[in-house]
Amino acid sequence: MIKKLKQKINSLIGNASGYMGIIIISVIIIVLVVGLMYVQRNWISREKKELKSMIEKQSIGKKALKTNTLKVPKESITPSSEEKNAVDISNNYSIGERITRANIKNVIKEADMYFDYDQHKKAVDVYEKLINSKIAIDESDRVYSRLAESYHKLGKYDNALVVYRKVSNNYLNSPYRLKARLDMGECLILTGDYEEARRVLYSITGEEAKYTGDNDKHMVIKAYYKIADSYIEQAKQHLKEEDVQQKAVVVQ
Repeated sequence: MIKKLKQKINSLIGNASGYMGIIIISVIIIVLVVGLMYVQRNWISREKKELKSMIEKQSIGKKALKTNTLKVPKESITPSSEEKNAVDISNNYSIGERITRANIKNVIKEADMYFDYDQHKKAVDVYEKLINSKIAIDESDRVYSRLAESYHKLGKYDNALVVYRKVSNNYLNSPYRLKARLDMGECLILTGDYEEARRVLYSITGEEAKYTGDNDKHMVIKAYYKIADSYIEQAKQHLKEEDVQQKAVVVQ
């Protein structure tokens, strides 16, 4: 078709003389453009219809999925982090029950379950029983780390510091050691021991080069921020003390 069109145009160009030939060629070009626009419009219209049909099918699919989701029993849905505190996990292990080598793994699982659901008081109760049982525990560094973090979450910073130090000093190759040191620095800030907090946190940043994992690098960055926090909190404390002294002088 294109070949015939070229031949026709060449024929017109050859036969047309002067102004009339130019007009004829222009008319042909306009007709061709209009024809192409018409074809393109039909193509776009067809594409829109197909797209609309596709969207309608997806909408129907989403509605069906939503309906099926709503039919899922509530008990089978995993609670979100906001719901964790509201969930009460039943005791599989009685706190008063004696821990033995036969049941220790199940007891650890239960303690971990309390921890994962942010029920830190129950987690502390079970983790303490595990430690006091004097039975060898697999991944004892993880157990100590979670016990310390549970104390931390409960605001028992002195208890947390004792256990964090144990993880830091006794488990030099533990994957939980870096976080224990970082959280130790935070607890020291919260207890007002700013100089010791900076000593611990600077010991982390001083070893920055040896940490290659993304998670470890992130914790080193957090150590820098906590160092800054220690100075800010110390300055706030200093200002409060000065304010108290000034008020005492005024009263006198």
